[in-house]
Amino acid sequence: MNGIGHGNGGRQMESDGSGQDKRIQTRLSVACAFLFAAIAPLVGYLNLYLQRRGLSDAQIGTTVAVMSLMSIVSPPIWGYISDRWHNRRIPIVIASLGSAIVFMAYFWASFPFVLIVAMLFAFFNMPLIPLLDALVLEHLGTGKERYGRIRAWGSWAFIAMMLIFGLTLKGSKTAESLIPALLTFMLLRIMLAMMAFSLPQNGGGRAMDKGDWKELRNLFADREWQVFLAIMLLSMVSTSVFYAFFPLYLNRAGVSDNWQGYFWVIAVLAEVSFMAWLSEPLTKRIGLKGVLLLGIGGRAIRFSAYSLALNFPTLIALQILHSLTFAAVHTASVTWVSTKAPPMARALTQTIYVSVLVGLGSALGAQVGGFIAEHWGLRVLFGLAGLTNGLALILGLISLKEPTPAVEESLSIHDEQMMMTCDMKGGCQK
Repeated sequence: MNGIGHGNGGRQMESDGSGQDKRIQTRLSVACAFLFAAIAPLVGYLNLYLQRRGLSDAQIGTTVAVMSLMSIVSPPIWGYISDRWHNRRIPIVIASLGSAIVFMAYFWASFPFVLIVAMLFAFFNMPLIPLLDALVLEHLGTGKERYGRIRAWGSWAFIAMMLIFGLTLKGSKTAESLIPALLTFMLLRIMLAMMAFSLPQNGGGRAMDKGDWKELRNLFADREWQVFLAIMLLSMVSTSVFYAFFPLYLNRAGVSDNWQGYFWVIAVLAEVSFMAWLSEPLTKRIGLKGVLLLGIGGRAIRFSAYSLALNFPTLIALQILHSLTFAAVHTASVTWVSTKAPPMARALTQTIYVSVLVGLGSALGAQVGGFIAEHWGLRVLFGLAGLTNGLALILGLISLKEPTPAVEESLSIHDEQMMMTCDMKGGCQK
């Protein structure tokens, strides 16, 4: 009887652990939804709003470059604080509220004052994705291939926002007509801050200490890691021009504001499909290297196509490649970073990666891209972006190796729950 009792108790404990795990994953999924829903007005309409306020292509490129330069400095600061405090939750709350407050200044700022606004905004906004990514991947433990399922919630939320914008943004092509869409960014950032209070503080383990710096230095001295960063930087320099200038490209191609929303809906539907149904099986089949290079190859094809004179149906069809140009690259790269990162410095490693990739890469891409767009036009700009990604693909095929995990010094809470076993006589043991 005692054996049966212990067995029932073990099954109950296992069930409770599984239920708690599912609740945490649901909260993380909702947080992803709020995080990426706010990106919809940011990516879709902020630069278009600034253009209608009178900023030139070169000034918009400079504004994006300033944000990117701050992104070099800001994420590692937040990542270090998060690892030292061993707390992801409070930094997410502070950064969310800070980005919402600073964003208000965009409605009054003119050039060059808008550069200061962009710098402060980037300080709070840019660390949010790597901080939440670090928490999600820590919680998943050895099941990192499930990241795509949680991240897909963010894509669904992005789609929902773009559908709303597509239905509501009609009428005059003025800067004022875009203000309601931009106000939703502030609301969604506040909602993310509120949601963050229900998230776990961390994914297990201990706080970062001085000994962990040696592991971090060893990682950045590793040749394979340096090759990975160099290839991703090369790809991001050219990809950043897409996010900075694609709304302007569509606008000049005669695509209306509401149809721009539909364009993003199509793109993110393709993204969700990849993350929800293809990311995990593809990673198991061809590895992280294969998924990453598949995405970079998609970037080369998609951006090169924009250098041609395209009709409306072709522009829509190219949005399907977003499944590769964003989803494949993003899921593979953040999992790559989490796999290689020292266990007690995952947030710092993710944020350093973002500072190099998004910060330095986007700063170079936006500034140079603005100059090229101003003097030679957007079609030339996208053609060069495609060629650069083609070069990144070739270098990746030659030089990249499948990543091997960092040595785990301790188990995450998730891993401990998964390793709990109950025998029939001795009760639950580790």
